[in-house]
Amino acid sequence: MILTDIQIEAVRRFASPVRVEGLGAGLNILAAHNEAGKSTVLMALRAALTLRHSSKAQPVKDLFPYGGGSPHVGVAFQWKGQSCWLEKKFGNGKLARLDLGAERFDGDEAEERLQALFELEKTSKSEAAGLWNALLVAQGESFTQPPLLGGGRTSLQNCLQQSMEGVTGTAEAGAVLALVNRQLAQYQTATGKVTGRLRQVQEESEKARQQVAFLIDRRHALEEDIKALEQTRRMLRESESPERRRQAEEELAGLRQTRDQLRGLAAEEQVAQACLREADVRLQAIQAEQERRQAHKGEIARLEQHLAHAQAEQVDLARRAQVADQNLVEAQNRLVAATQQHRQARAVLTRAMQRVERARNQQALEQERAVFERAQAAYALLEKAQADLAIMPVDAAFMRRLAKAVQGVQQAEVRIQAQATRFVAGVQPEAQARVRLNGKPCPVGPQLLTSVTELVVEGVGHFTITPATQQSATLQTDLAAAQAALDKILQEVGCQSVEQAEHQHEARKQAEREVAQAGAVCMALLSIPDASGAAATLAALRLALNEREALFARQQGEQEQAPEEEGAGLDVQQATHMEQSAGQQADLARQQEQDALAQRHAAHTRLEQALAQAAQQQQALQRYQRELMAWHTEESDLTLLNHAVQIEQDRQQAQAELTRIAQTRQQEAPLAVVEQGIMRREQDMDKAREQAKTLSMDKRERETRIRQAEGEGLDEQLAGAQRHAAQLQSEEAACERERAALALLQSTLIRAETTQTQRYLAPLVQAMQPAFSALFHGVTLEMDTQFALTGLTRQRAEAVQDLSDGTREQIAVLVRLGFAELLHKRGAPAILVLDDALSFSDSQRLETLFDVLSAAATRLQIILLTCHAEQFAPLRGRMLSLRPMEHFMAPR
Repeated sequence: MILTDIQIEAVRRFASPVRVEGLGAGLNILAAHNEAGKSTVLMALRAALTLRHSSKAQPVKDLFPYGGGSPHVGVAFQWKGQSCWLEKKFGNGKLARLDLGAERFDGDEAEERLQALFELEKTSKSEAAGLWNALLVAQGESFTQPPLLGGGRTSLQNCLQQSMEGVTGTAEAGAVLALVNRQLAQYQTATGKVTGRLRQVQEESEKARQQVAFLIDRRHALEEDIKALEQTRRMLRESESPERRRQAEEELAGLRQTRDQLRGLAAEEQVAQACLREADVRLQAIQAEQERRQAHKGEIARLEQHLAHAQAEQVDLARRAQVADQNLVEAQNRLVAATQQHRQARAVLTRAMQRVERARNQQALEQERAVFERAQAAYALLEKAQADLAIMPVDAAFMRRLAKAVQGVQQAEVRIQAQATRFVAGVQPEAQARVRLNGKPCPVGPQLLTSVTELVVEGVGHFTITPATQQSATLQTDLAAAQAALDKILQEVGCQSVEQAEHQHEARKQAEREVAQAGAVCMALLSIPDASGAAATLAALRLALNEREALFARQQGEQEQAPEEEGAGLDVQQATHMEQSAGQQADLARQQEQDALAQRHAAHTRLEQALAQAAQQQQALQRYQRELMAWHTEESDLTLLNHAVQIEQDRQQAQAELTRIAQTRQQEAPLAVVEQGIMRREQDMDKAREQAKTLSMDKRERETRIRQAEGEGLDEQLAGAQRHAAQLQSEEAACERERAALALLQSTLIRAETTQTQRYLAPLVQAMQPAFSALFHGVTLEMDTQFALTGLTRQRAEAVQDLSDGTREQIAVLVRLGFAELLHKRGAPAILVLDDALSFSDSQRLETLFDVLSAAATRLQIILLTCHAEQFAPLRGRMLSLRPMEHFMAPR
C-alpha cells in the first residue's frame, strides 16, 4: 500500500484546503517548522481511517477548526495495483466514500468495507481500532510501545497464521480449558473474586455466625440484667431510708442558722466600715484646709518681699531706657548721612557703566553692519550666479535626450557598416600618389565602402566598386532620420555639434556649483537653513540694524545734552571703588543704628517686663489676702481645730467596732464555706430523690426484659442457630476444595498455553530481530502474550522500563516497524507514520536507525514528520510539502 495524496480542509488550523504534495513509495519526509500543521495532518489521516463519519465523539470535536466549519479529509492510495480514494466529512454535510478501483462504496457500507480492508474492529459506536493505530504514531507516542486492543491482536494473530487451538495444543485442550473456566466461573471471577454459589454460602454462613453471636450477646445481656436488678433493688432500699433523710434535714437546718448569723455580722461590718471611711474623708478635708491656709500666708509674705525689691529695680531700668533712646537718635543721624553719600557714589558708578555699555553697543553695531554688508555682497553673487544659470538651457535632462539621439545615430551607422564592403589597399609609399580612391590618395589599410566608389590606378586603369545594395536605402533613411533628430535637439539649445552641447553642459554644472557655493555662504552668514529665504532675512536684518542704529544715535544725543556732574571723569574701576567705600560706610552706620535700636528695645522690654511682673505680683498678693479673709470669715482656725478633734474620736469608735466583729467572726466558719455546705447538701438531697426515681424505672425495665427473654426461649434459639452455622461451614469448605482443584487445573493449562504462545510468538520476534541486532549488537528479545516487548538481554537481562528515554523510544519505533513488516509480508495494507520521533537519539544510533528505516522503505512506505530538517537530511527521502489549494479536489 502506498499513500499518493492527502487533502485536508477545515481541520483545526487549516481553515482552507491544503494538500500534502510529493507522496510516493519508499521514504517520505515532511520537514516544517513548529505549528506548521504536521501533527494536524497525522490527526486527519488517523480520523479518516479509524473514526466513523457520523460520530460526534470528542476525537471528532477535536478536529473542528478554530473559526468554524466541517472537517473534510481525502486520502488517495495504491493497493494491489489499483488507484483507491477514501473521503470523509464530519459534522454538517457528513459523508463517507471509498473507491477501490472501479468499485465505489458510500456511507456505512464504505465504513464497513474500510474496516475489513484494514482489519479494524469497532471499539465504540464512533471509533474502530486495530494494528493501524500502532502504525500512525502521533507526537509523544513514540516513547511507549503500542497498546494493542482486540483488533490489533487479531491482526497479529492472522499474520502469524495460528489459531487459538494452536495455543493450547489441540481443539480438545481448548475445550477443556473453556470447560474449566466455566466451572471455575461458578466460584470466582476472572480476577479471583468470589462469586456464585460459594459467595452465597459465604454470605449465608456469615449471617449465621452473626446470628449466633447476636443470641450469645443477648444471653450475656440477660445474665447482666439479673445481676444488675439485685444491685438496683439494694440501692433503692438504701436511698429510701427515713433515718438517713431526717439526719440530712437536721444538718441542713443548722447550716442555714449559722449562715443567717454570719450575714448579720457582715451587715454590721459594712456599717462600721462606712463610718470609718466617712471619718477619714472628713479628717483629710480638714487637714487639707489647714495646709491651704498655711500656704496662703507664706505666699503673701513672699510677694510683699518681692514687691519691695521690684520698685528699686524699676528706677534703674527707666534710667537705662532713657540713655538707649539718645544713642538711637545719634545712630539714625549718622545712617542718613552715610546713605546719602552711598546713593551719590552709586549714581557715579551707573553713569560710568552706561558709558562703557554705549561703547560696547557701538562696537557690536559696527560688527553687525560688517556682517550685513558681507551677506549682501554674497547675496548679490548668488543672484548673479542664478541669473547665469537661468540662461544655460543644457541641463541634465537635455543631455539624457542628446545621449539617446547620439546613440540612435551610432546604432544606424553600425547597421550600415555591418553591410558595407570591406576594401583593403596594400600600396607602397612611393606608389600612393598614383592610386586614388574617389579622387583622393588611397589610404593604406582597410576601408568600409557603403556607396559606389571610383578607384583609379595611374598607368593601370579605372575601377568602380559597387557595395551590396541589400536594405541600403532603408538603412540610409534610418541614419538620416536619426541625424535629423540629433540636429533638431542641438538646434533647441543653439548648438552646432555634440561637443558644443557638452561644453555648455559643463558650463551649466560650473554655474550650479557657483550657485551652491554662494548659497552656502549666504546661509552661513545669515544662519538660515535654506538660501531661498536669504532675501527676506536680509530685509529683516536691514530693518533691525537701522532701528538699533537710530536708537543708539538718540541715546548718544541725550548723553551729550546732559549736564556735567560730579565724578564725570572717573572710569568704572574708580567709580566702583568709590561706591564700595561709601557702601561700607553706609553698612557700618546701618549696623550701628540696628545695634542702638536693639539696645533701646532691650532696655524698654526689660522695663516693661519689670512693670508687668510687679503688677502681676500685686494682683496675686491682693487675691491671696481676699481668699484668706473669706476663709476666716466662714470658719476660724480654732473652730476648724475643734472639728478635727471630734472626727478623730468618731474614727476611733468605728475602728473598735470593726475589731469586735473580726474577733466574733474568727470563732465561726467563713460565710462562703457555710453557703457551699448548704448548696452541696441541697444538691445531695435532690440527687437522692432523682436517683430513687431512676432506680425505680431501671428496676421495672430490667424485670420486663427478663420476663420477655424467659418467654422467647432464648436458649433453644441459640442451639438452633449454632446447628445451622455448622452446616453452612461444611458446605463452604466443600466449595473451597472444589474451587482450589479447578484453579490448579486452570493454572496448569495456562502454563501449557504460555509455553505454546512463546513458540507462537517466534515469527514476530524473528521479524523484529534484524533491526534490533543492527541497533543493539548481540541482543535477545523478550515478548509477552500481549505482544509487548518486556525486556531484552545483552550481557544481562534488562527490563524495558529501566532503560533511558532515548533507548525506550528507539525500541518502541522498532516494535512498530516490526508490526508493519508482518502486515506487509502477509500482503495486508501497511505503512508507518512517525511524528517528531527519535529526537532523543544520539548521532551514532540515529545513523543506524536511518539505515534500518532506509532498508525497510524499500519494502513499505514510511512517512516522517519532523521540525528538524537538518537532522533528517541524511535520509535523502522524498521531501514533502504542504501546498494550499483553491478547493477540495476528489479524483475523477
